[in-house]
Amino acid sequence: MKKSTLSLLIIVITLVLVACTPTKEPLTAPTSVTVQLKWVHQAQFAGFYTAAEKGFYKDENIEITLSPGGVGVDILDKVTSGQAQFGLIAAEKIIVAHSEGVPLKAFATTYRRNPFCLVSLPESNITKPEDFPGHNINIGQIDGLVQFTAMLSRLNIDINQIIITPYSYDLEPFINGQVDVTPANAAGSLLGILKIRPDVNLIWAEDYGIHFYSDTLFTTDQIIADNPDLVLRFLRATLKGQQYAIEHPQEALQFSLKYAVDQDPELQNRMLTASIPLINTGQDHIGWMRAEVWQDMQDILLQQNLISETFPIDHFVSMQFLEDVYK
Repeated sequence: MKKSTLSLLIIVITLVLVACTPTKEPLTAPTSVTVQLKWVHQAQFAGFYTAAEKGFYKDENIEITLSPGGVGVDILDKVTSGQAQFGLIAAEKIIVAHSEGVPLKAFATTYRRNPFCLVSLPESNITKPEDFPGHNINIGQIDGLVQFTAMLSRLNIDINQIIITPYSYDLEPFINGQVDVTPANAAGSLLGILKIRPDVNLIWAEDYGIHFYSDTLFTTDQIIADNPDLVLRFLRATLKGQQYAIEHPQEALQFSLKYAVDQDPELQNRMLTASIPLINTGQDHIGWMRAEVWQDMQDILLQQNLISETFPIDHFVSMQFLEDVYK
């Protein structure tokens, strides 16, 4: 075979091979996502930090920003205004916002058990709600007040027989016995109380049939309609982070300390430890929501005149993404 013919044959074969070789699709740029957290950076949000640090969001082609909350941060406004795509907030606030015409939906809850509890000193002999009449309680937060009032109503206890004083972050009046009962967050303020008085009595509204979801993920109706794949990818990565943090708490603690405002490792470890049973309750999947719980919350809000009417649950709750993740 002549050299020129051989060269031509090689060129033809090369062109055929190139034509038959599949080309890779160009990589799409990662989607930038901001999550508005419920409070300042702390181990309460270890699952989110874990998902970020382990690359679970990156695996879903998401570039994540975890924005801290705090005093003066309007979580609902951050999401509805588009400054954040997703937010984390108390479940009852989602119901109230929806009743006011805000187009949003919850799509998972990270704290399936509510951290709200009531605390009394052993010497007070207050161990149950029936002991409250005649005593003073410094309660004032909307989520705590709603559950407190609902518990009294369910037990037919007259709230007028209880001395309600404004809530204060200062624990001194409670520790000194000036306040008989104080509300606390099991993964927050309760940790400080237990450090001073590990022998306190704890009274849980949930033990009396008041079940409110706490840290709940939500987004706008528009994002769900326009970009459901983003919601699914975000939720899948977040739940993976929650699961990993539960299974590897010491690693999750180190991730949390990268973000935490308070760099006390003992405090952050206690917060993470307290958060785990709130996230993984042993019932249903992590993040899972039940319609009957949402219905009960909505009924309680109606009874307390915090909403003027009730709506079908699927108007403000979407289960489609949890179902897709776990199917």
